[in-house]
This record gives sequence, structure tokens and C-alpha cells, in this order.
Amino acid sequence: MNIILLTEKDQISTNVYKVNDDRFIHIKNILKLKADDIIEIGLLNGPTGNAKIIGITEAEVSFEISSLKPLKETSIKVDIICALPRPQTLKKVLSTCATIGVSNLYLIRSERVEKSYFHSPLLEEGNYTKFFIEGLSQGKRTNIPKVTIYKKFKEFFENYFDEVSKNAICLLADPSTENYLNRLSFLYQKKIILAIGPEGGWNEFEINFMEERGFVKFKLSESILRVENAVTAALAQIELQAQINKKVNKQLT
Repeated sequence: MNIILLTEKDQISTNVYKVNDDRFIHIKNILKLKADDIIEIGLLNGPTGNAKIIGITEAEVSFEISSLKPLKETSIKVDIICALPRPQTLKKVLSTCATIGVSNLYLIRSERVEKSYFHSPLLEEGNYTKFFIEGLSQGKRTNIPKVTIYKKFKEFFENYFDEVSKNAICLLADPSTENYLNRLSFLYQKKIILAIGPEGGWNEFEINFMEERGFVKFKLSESILRVENAVTAALAQIELQAQINKKVNKQLT
């Protein structure tokens, strides 16, 4: 954990919080902190800052917030449309999305997605939130991504996509193209929607269907990546390209 994330449930009085779960274990056994030490904290969907440990026992730790600062704006907003992966893979995707700052995660059906995946208990908010928390703590972020689940591919694009894609640039990771992100033109200040397919890839119909709705294909790697690796690689490349574009735009103005 690079930041201790706090929620309303942890608050016991004004600016005073107490934890007795994995966060406590991390503070006591990994960071080896003691009373009067300062620790970095963040309020879920709120600001980050510092807190002073005011009490620590064998079972819990309490601290008082000493300073807070406004959350830093991300340079680019990214939403992901992801063909629902197997539960063990999804856990990694959830954590990565939170770490790198994805705003919305749309989990949809694809021909190569097992129907049984949609019956996984992991898709319940109470079960997947913990993986978001882990990712936020790693990335020093506080804004939790929003998850929306659609069980039909065409229904999502025909009934919902126009709304979620307003003012967005839509990118489709696909190994059949030779165009990498640095060959594509997109403005860093715009929202990006990234489509990541299942382990076996989108089928031809699905690819054509998305291209008809404005998706631009780009090559992510010469290698065929697992879903969780594709998500990480794509988000890192988008962030890098956005920063390059931002620098170039500043030089031109």
C-alpha cells in the first residue's frame, strides 16, 4: 500500500479514523509505524493528505488527519469496454483500472466469453470493491471506478454506446493492424474509450461492428497478451502518448 485509503465507516470523530483490517496489518507489520508517526492517507472519492498516528495496539490503529490537499486532476479520462474475463483475471483487471485511474469499466458479452462468467459472485459490488481499493492504494488514487455490466454485445452498442461515447475517441486494441498509438492522432484533453477483447480476441463481426461506430484499431504489441496485461499495456501507452501530445501542443502555442 502506498496510501492508506479511508472510508466513512472508519471515521470515529472529526478528523479521527480507526482501522483494524489489512490496513492495520500493513501499518504495523510492514511499515512498522508507531504512535506520533505520519502516514499518507486518502479519503475514498475525496482528497489525499497526511495523518498522525495517535494510538496503536495489537488489534487496531487510530490516527488524526493533519492535512488534506485537493485531488490532482488526471491528464486524460479513460473508460474501458472489456469483454468479461474469467473471475481470476477480472480481479487483476479491477485492480489495474483503479491503480491507473480508469473512470468507467463496462463489462460486456462477446462470442468468446463463457456465459458462466456472468454468474460469478465477483460481479457483486460488495465483492469486487476490495480489488478496487487495493488498486487505489497502490496508485495513490481515491476515485473508485464505476462498473456497469451488459450481458449482450449488440444491446450495449445499440442502446447505450452513443451516450457513453459522447466527445470520446474510441480505440480498439487489435493485432491485425500495423498502426501503433504514436501513428494515431488524438487530443490529450479528450475522453478515450478503450476496447479490450477476450482471451481469444473479438470475432470479425464484433470488430466490424465497433469500427462502424467509430472505433480506430491500434496495435498494442507484437505479442499476444493476456487480458490483464493488455489492459496495463494499453493504459500505459495511452498515458505516455497523451503526455507527448500535451508537450507538443504547448510548444506549438
